[in-house]
This record gives sequence, structure tokens and C-alpha cells, in this order.
Amino acid sequence: MRRFSYSFLIIGFFLAAIGFAGCSPSAPTFKSLDISDVEWGGDFELTVHTGERVRFSDSHGKVLILFFGFTRCPDICPPTLTKLALLKKRLGEDADRVQVLFVTVDPEFDTPKQLAAFVPKFDPSFIGLTGTAYEIS
Repeated sequence: MRRFSYSFLIIGFFLAAIGFAGCSPSAPTFKSLDISDVEWGGDFELTVHTGERVRFSDSHGKVLILFFGFTRCPDICPPTLTKLALLKKRLGEDADRVQVLFVTVDPEFDTPKQLAAFVPKFDPSFIGLTGTAYEIS
């Protein structure tokens, strides 16, 4: 009788292990969508943290990462910009094909001077953008 219980215990353990293994999530797959031909949105022009004006269309041939934030954002903006800087480092030579654009949602405070003191600290190639409230909306 004791041997019979031990066998059921072992079989139960293996069945449970198989069941848990079947419940584990599959590996995530990369999903992307090419939006270069969409009719909404379009070109825009904003002021770079260096004071120059730049157009979206000036970045042909690069993958643009638009990040909307503000320089006084303590919890989300710095960690996200740090992660984007690490991402660019991991890309190696392909990093030159990626441009991170930090677009402020607080244009009254985030002047080009303010952006220049904030954005390049994470990566010198990152561009801080500002404009009027109308241009950003």
C-alpha cells in the first residue's frame, strides 16, 4: 500500500510539472509597422536645443524615436532617456541610423537653453525640441 501511494505521488509531481511548463508564456516577438506612407501627421518644424529650426523631413534615412516629456519630469523622463542611450550603445555601428528626438510638452519652461542643459547629458546625439504650444500640439 505504501509503495502504491509513493508511485502516485511521483506521477502527480510529473503531471504538475508538465502542466506548469505548458503554461509558461512564449518568447515575445518583435512587431513593427511601417508608417512612412500614412496620410496623417506629416512634416513639422521645431526649434532644436541649439537654437536652430529643424524639419522632420530633414531626418530621411534614419529611424526616429520621438519621446514626449519635459525637463522637470523626475520619474519617467530621465530613466527613459537613459534606456534609450543604452539602446543606442547596444546597436553598435547601427546607432548612427537612429535619432532620438525629445519633444517637450512644456514649451513655456523648456527653452532651448533648458533643453541643452538636459537632453545631451544622456547622449550627445539626442536632440531636444521645443516650439510654441501650437507647434507642439
